[in-house]
Amino acid sequence: MAQLNVNLSDVNEKDAEGGGGVIIPRDRYLLNIVEGEVKRNSKNTGDLFEYKAEVVEGEFAGVKVFGNINVTHQNITAQKIGQAQLAALAEATGIGKANLTDTDQLLFQPFYADLDVETYKGRDNSDKERMVVKKFIHAGNANEPPPSKAPAANDNVKATTQATPSTARTTQNGGAAASGGGRQMPWQRTA
Repeated sequence: MAQLNVNLSDVNEKDAEGGGGVIIPRDRYLLNIVEGEVKRNSKNTGDLFEYKAEVVEGEFAGVKVFGNINVTHQNITAQKIGQAQLAALAEATGIGKANLTDTDQLLFQPFYADLDVETYKGRDNSDKERMVVKKFIHAGNANEPPPSKAPAANDNVKATTQATPSTARTTQNGGAAASGGGRQMPWQRTA
């Protein structure tokens, strides 16, 4: 056993960056990128933009989120997805995808993002969790509800049925069906 000669009472857990970092609730947050660089990926199959972002307001201000975006890749699909993510980030920051020429332009430019929790295997093969960006959002679109606050599929069906009764009909068992011929969606069927 080793004696610890430190006082941890003033340490802020939000500063923890080891492992997967601090886990916060899935939601929409205002972030900015505080560090980033383009480097070769570990399998030497392409280049990626590796960044560290930080929540900049609210209860979780200061929490770090780490991410990677493929810039180039031998797999064309991976490259297209990565470049679409990079374009979405450029739009979310207000720089615009046509104007992004250097990743340094992305530093300290606030943007909204929907964050989620991802499970992964650590080096010791144990299950770990980390925060990931699911969607980059321009501040002008930040008023749309994040996935955690969006109505459930059944709520949308009910709202659509109630709001526009001329475009929907009710089946014998009470579920809503499209007026065009009656194929029911899985959530409309009763057991």
